[in-house]
Amino acid sequence: MFKLKRVILALTAVTALQVSVLHMSAFAEDGRVKVASNVTVNEAVMRLKGAVEKAGARVFSIVDYAKGTASVGVTLRPTTLVIFGSPKIGATALKVGQTMGLYLPLRILAYEDTAGKVWLLYSDPADAAVKHGIPADHPAVVRMQAAIAKMARFAAGG
Repeated sequence: MFKLKRVILALTAVTALQVSVLHMSAFAEDGRVKVASNVTVNEAVMRLKGAVEKAGARVFSIVDYAKGTASVGVTLRPTTLVIFGSPKIGATALKVGQTMGLYLPLRILAYEDTAGKVWLLYSDPADAAVKHGIPADHPAVVRMQAAIAKMARFAAGG
C-alpha cells in the first residue's frame, strides 16, 4: 500500500509539472521534460549559466559534446550538458535518500536536432526521487522541480 501511495504521489507531481510547462512548448515523457528553445544551443547554455548563478546555485560543469567529439574527428550537432545545483536543496534530498546522489547535481542537456530545432531536456526530479525512496512531494524535490523548470524555460528564451 505504501508503494502505491508513492507511485500515486509521483504521478500527481509529474502531471502537475506537465500542466505547468505545457504552455511553454514543453512536454514530459518517461520522466523527462523537453522544452523547445527560441535560441541557439550556445545562447541557451549561457542563459542557463547566468540564471543558475543569479539564483545563488552553482554550475559544476559544462560538457560540450560537439567539441569533444570533434577532437576525435567526429562531427556532432551542437550538444551541451550543464550540470548545476544548490547544495542546500541537494543536501536535504540526500539526507532522506543518499542514493539520490546518482541523480544529483541537476543537469540540463541543450541540443540541436536533425531539423535544426534546439531543445532543452532534463529528468524530472520527482521521477528520480521516487526511484531513490524519496517521496515525490518531499519539499526538496518540489523545490528542485520548480528550479529546474524555471531555469529551462529561461534558458530556452521564454
